[in-house]
Amino acid sequence: MKTHPIHRSLIHRIARFFKASRVIVSGIAFAAASAVFLHAEDAPKIEVTLDPVSAIVLKKAINGFPENTKVISTTCNGIYTLAPVIDGIKKRKELDWLEGSWASIEDDDTHAIEIQFGKPLSGGRFQITWAYDHDDYKISRSYLIQVKDKADGVWKNVIWVKDNQSIVSSYVLPKEPFSFIRIAQPKGGGPDDRANILWVGQIEITD
Repeated sequence: MKTHPIHRSLIHRIARFFKASRVIVSGIAFAAASAVFLHAEDAPKIEVTLDPVSAIVLKKAINGFPENTKVISTTCNGIYTLAPVIDGIKKRKELDWLEGSWASIEDDDTHAIEIQFGKPLSGGRFQITWAYDHDDYKISRSYLIQVKDKADGVWKNVIWVKDNQSIVSSYVLPKEPFSFIRIAQPKGGGPDDRANILWVGQIEITD
């Protein structure tokens, strides 16, 4: 059966819409060429070495993080700091490169940002806005979101993401209490053109 030209045109327009758009379903960000959400229990085991020099402590509650929350990462790239990822500024494109994002060192290793709350939280969503630099978003393709309830506890995988294409990614957090959360990017999981870097514009916990 032949398809009417008008119908074919409509089909093509709908296809282009879904190809270009990002859709959030049940708090999880999906891209059109959609990210693949794999079974968390099958995620790779990773080792993260945090850099104490990178650490900052919030003097006030912001981005859904309580006062005195500690944010720490693996080694920063050059003079980048973690301050931009929790500054609460929504219009990231208008910021200078150093004020607009944080970037990890660019090497063949695991990169991560860890948030230490100091008191238990539960529920909500962990949202990541990827860095904008040189007229493009630096979207990591593969990473883990993990939580744990105490400093000497075991990290639990919330979600394992592959082939991500979402500019803003949002993930449902467990209802069970947690005091630590991190995004950890395995080797080579970075943006298409910079696979060995983790480049983040903003992180927050939303309702």
